[in-house]
Amino acid sequence: MHYHTNTRGYILLVAIIFLGIFVTVGTSLLSYLTAYARAERVTIASTQALSIAEGALDNATYQLNQNTSYSGETNTPLGSGTFTTTVTSVNSSSKRVTTIAYIPNSTNPIATKTIKATVAINATNISFRYGVQVGAGGFVMTGGATINGNVYSNGNINATTGVHITGSATAANPPALTADQVNATPSTISSCTSSTCITFANSSATQDVAQSFTVSASIPLNNIQFYIKKVGTPSDATVKIVNDNAGKPGTDILMSNTLSASAVTTSFGWVTVTMPSTPILDPNQIYWFVIDAGSNSSKYYVIGANTSGYANGTAKIGQYGGTWSGTTPANLDTYFKIYLGGGTSIIGGNTYSTGVYVGSTGSDNAWAHTVMGATVTGALYCQTGSYTNKSCNTSKSDPAPQPMPLSDGNIQDWKNDATAGGTITGNYHVGDDGATLGPKQITGNLLVDGGGTLTVSGTLWVQGTITVTGGGKVRLASSYGANDGAIVSDGIVSVGGGGTFSGSGTTGSYPFLITTSACPTESGCNGANAVTMSGGAGTVAIIAQDGTVHISGGSSLKAVTAKQILMDGGATLTYDSGLINANFSSGPGGSWEFVPGTYAITQ
Repeated sequence: MHYHTNTRGYILLVAIIFLGIFVTVGTSLLSYLTAYARAERVTIASTQALSIAEGALDNATYQLNQNTSYSGETNTPLGSGTFTTTVTSVNSSSKRVTTIAYIPNSTNPIATKTIKATVAINATNISFRYGVQVGAGGFVMTGGATINGNVYSNGNINATTGVHITGSATAANPPALTADQVNATPSTISSCTSSTCITFANSSATQDVAQSFTVSASIPLNNIQFYIKKVGTPSDATVKIVNDNAGKPGTDILMSNTLSASAVTTSFGWVTVTMPSTPILDPNQIYWFVIDAGSNSSKYYVIGANTSGYANGTAKIGQYGGTWSGTTPANLDTYFKIYLGGGTSIIGGNTYSTGVYVGSTGSDNAWAHTVMGATVTGALYCQTGSYTNKSCNTSKSDPAPQPMPLSDGNIQDWKNDATAGGTITGNYHVGDDGATLGPKQITGNLLVDGGGTLTVSGTLWVQGTITVTGGGKVRLASSYGANDGAIVSDGIVSVGGGGTFSGSGTTGSYPFLITTSACPTESGCNGANAVTMSGGAGTVAIIAQDGTVHISGGSSLKAVTAKQILMDGGATLTYDSGLINANFSSGPGGSWEFVPGTYAITQ
């Protein structure tokens, strides 16, 4: 009996020990599982917080591209948490963004993540490849005027009485004054619907858009204009004129040229693509233009459209060399204008060979349909020539016109950028006290005189006239760095009396003085030109793509682009090769983007 009692006691002791072990292990296991679950929740919450913080960072970039004055937001719900964003300015073209994400909220957070990154304006290059670029109005150069650079005109270059062009001179045949084929009603699209817009370049099935058309006469094609906008930053596209293949675009490319992505903005506007003058299209045939682009779901194009708006063709969507489909809804036509050539061009005009001197080296050429009264150092490409120092080299056909560097959309982007900085109602005068201004919209006129200096700290849009005289100075703020700045006017621009312009102080920085005025041909001009420069100017580029620029009286500048240019009275233009690709830190294509290498998770 005593033995059994001891055995039972021993078994009970062992049971108690094992029970203790089981309880300990179980408690440890339960504690581990609890801790693991808690850690897992924290890990998941931390991952969620990181995603929210990154989403907040993307949101900040989006908000800045909608409104450059965006400064952040607090406790904004997103997903399973909230975020707070702070935006601080580093300089005029960069900002520091800090986002803090909380799961589930900032009061009792399970997890918190903080991200910091720098965003900056992605400057867009716009090419100004010629010291002088002229539209259909042509170029008139007299009275000892000198251009140190190249001249490209989409019309005549009337150069007489011993003027000098130290580079090459090219005069392309001008376009007709009215479009041969057109579909452009209504004239504006405020918002897209399925029947007013065709989206393309966003997938392989909708990579390209095409429109069939005919021409009315056997005249060389000059240019095609498209009412188009972009989403994101797509690459350049190629405009191809192809044959008709059983009611769809064929693959025989008759001619092509580039649709520059920098000329297309995020708002609808007309963009011009010049085309080669040969071959000449047959009015008895159907042709297609194809805008052949890449394919990216976040970087694509949208072209304006209407239903059955063009009687001589229809639009298709698809892929060049692949499958084409009808539009949805059916029978849409793209917005376009087709211009044919309006005549042949001439360089010179005198009845003696020293009327105009073209070139300073053997590689500086003159090229036009007709050259008359010219001495050329390089090749002379023409079909007819007289009173020249050498015979025409007829191996080249007439030069093709070149598009103007700025589209309507580019200019509208600058206006939008200026307006975002606020509006000054009425006229604005800068006198001897000087002023710093921008970005800003001025509803009246801008006058800089009395030796005062206007420091431009952001894009300016003047709805009235701009006058710089009496020793007035306009310069870009140092914050522009190597970038260029835009001053846009809807009225007449006058520079004289020692008025001067200068960049930021960094090499390669230029102010661009741009006017949308069509003077002297539009009503209300009273004979005045869009831009008049009579002395002064300095480091400035002048743009008046719809009007006439008159440069005289010893004026000097870096580049000029206009529908028509008059240059006389000893005026000098010295082209700077730095203008080949002008970098604008706001306006056309300029958008806020992350600066690589600045992203950091700090908590």
